[in-house]
Amino acid sequence: MEGACFELRKTVEARLLHIKKHPISLLFWFLLPVIGTITLLSVAGTVQDDSKVPVGIVVEKHDQFAKELVHEISSASFIKANELSKDEALYQLEKHELDSVFIIDQDFSKQVHKGNRNSIITSYRTNQSLAYTPVKEMILSYVQQETGRSKTANIVDELSEQYQSDSNWTFEEIIARSKEIQHEENLLQTSFYFGTFGGKPVKEVPFWSVWGIWGIFSMLATLLIFDWVVKEKQSPVLPRFAFMGISYKNYLVKSLIFYSALLIVLDLITMVIFHLFYQVQLSLSFIAGMFSYRLILVMGAFLLASFVKRLFRYYVFSFTITLVSIVVSGAILPINGLIAKLPWFRFINPLDPLLSGDIINFWPWFLLITFIIWLARKEQYYA
Repeated sequence: MEGACFELRKTVEARLLHIKKHPISLLFWFLLPVIGTITLLSVAGTVQDDSKVPVGIVVEKHDQFAKELVHEISSASFIKANELSKDEALYQLEKHELDSVFIIDQDFSKQVHKGNRNSIITSYRTNQSLAYTPVKEMILSYVQQETGRSKTANIVDELSEQYQSDSNWTFEEIIARSKEIQHEENLLQTSFYFGTFGGKPVKEVPFWSVWGIWGIFSMLATLLIFDWVVKEKQSPVLPRFAFMGISYKNYLVKSLIFYSALLIVLDLITMVIFHLFYQVQLSLSFIAGMFSYRLILVMGAFLLASFVKRLFRYYVFSFTITLVSIVVSGAILPINGLIAKLPWFRFINPLDPLLSGDIINFWPWFLLITFIIWLARKEQYYA
């Protein structure tokens, strides 16, 4: 027991000494997954905002229906709605600073309340308007929805008067109840996919997901953190392990445990940060998948470094593995078509445990078996 504690203490001291000698580089790689993910998503969000099509909105009378319509237009991902006066909007349209202009007439709510949908919005465009048609269709859809509710409310009111019903529902109450039913019943839910997988839709991975980007950065960072294995195999101190109280293989295993524990702590902190920043949902299945992915990274990096002798070659392998994972893993680029054709590919996708929360994957078991074989090998230097 004392011998094991002594070996662990010496290993921790050696690893802390290594961190002390390379504080900047190691700190960079430890923090790269979190900082890189936040930075990339921030840049992508800025580019997306800058690429939105500017559309002018003129509201002649601010009331409930007009506010809801403006909110509906503003919520479109490709539109940057600018609420302006009529003169300013038309001036900017003439200068091509706006793609198109939509004027919500003063009697808009009154006409919607009556169920009328003709000539209640005036639109302006130029020969260079790109977003006019989708915005027009969005507005027409909203108007049709609201006028449909209003007609229903009017019919219910007429029937109530005709049959002298005891239920005294107001117009606003009927509209509110209609919206509640639409929200609660989830009237339409459709999944589109190509091909089949056991007769079920293929589970899709979100495009530009937070965890997908983090997974790629973590892969590269973990691989480059474990370059210490290659460096220490080339160290002149290596033959001295034959005369020390700890074998070289035990030293490597305890160092692996040290870095694994440190990275797991960082993963837990990352979960909290992303939950606060991006409201990502955390569940037991996701946490299990994340730890499974961390096992793949630390075991894969350790074994790769154990079998590679040259540091330059290890770096080449590390960047190559990361680039290939970007293309084929689905973390950055969608691969739904590939999974539909080759459903078994999910089983060998190293990032699948992180992206889907499914811990049934080829790599953890393969790496564990390989690690056991590595442990069973006779080492060259031992006490």
